Amino acid sequence: MLAELKERSQVTIPKSVVIELGLKTGDQFEVVTQQGEIRLVPVVVYPKAAIERLEKLAAHTESLIAAGDAQAFDTADDAVAWLHADASCTSS
Repeated sequence: MLAELKERSQVTIPKSVVIELGLKTGDQFEVVTQQGEIRLVPVVVYPKAAIERLEKLAAHTESLIAAGDAQAFDTADDAVAWLHADASCTSS
């Protein structure tokens, strides 16, 4: 597929790529150049507080695994609900 650089440095992403990747208007991309190539990498931007909360949940989970106290769950939702029920890993 070919794309053309327009005025104001704009490039249209072919519709087939938009559909294949499930892209939507307003999506953000990291622009990476490597060995003469340009890559657009879709990214999701989260508020800092959300990232800190996820980091805290991950650290708590790692400590449970290290202590041999990890549990098995049938679904990811069950695992998340269990983590949220533990106030020590979700409180601010």
